[in-house]
Amino acid sequence: MREPAAIVIFGASGDLTSRKLIPALFVLRAKGRIRPGTHVVGFSRTPMSDAAFRDHLFEQTRGVLGTECHADCWREFARSIFYQPGDINQANDFTALDQRLRELAGEFGQPTGRLYYLSTAPQFYTPAIEQLGRAGMAAETEGFRRVVIEKPFGHDLP
Repeated sequence: MREPAAIVIFGASGDLTSRKLIPALFVLRAKGRIRPGTHVVGFSRTPMSDAAFRDHLFEQTRGVLGTECHADCWREFARSIFYQPGDINQANDFTALDQRLRELAGEFGQPTGRLYYLSTAPQFYTPAIEQLGRAGMAAETEGFRRVVIEKPFGHDLP
């Protein structure tokens, strides 16, 4: 990513985030493949603070990576991790998420890209994308906007 960015993970309290996504992002950051200042923002219904989210992710990442998860490197990475509680079906929660992302982006003073990662059950893809559109969070007037769908979708091969 060339411009400052935020990676927003919907369904962030789930197993995929803590066992796969965050360890992978941590390794990429340690290798210099994600620019410093890129924010990772978890969004999920589970009530949690930024600190509790970071602590949970550290324990999980350390369990996955073992000795590759150095505490000093983690502390540096964790400063860019945030948590925003919210429900995909609640428009007000998207307004609050957008406000939080704007606050985090304020430090850059320039357009900030957003990558929305849907680590949710397939039935939440459409509501999440619709909410992003209604909240004006999909418009590329202030940086790139991308949606990543994690899981296969559909019910059978056809």
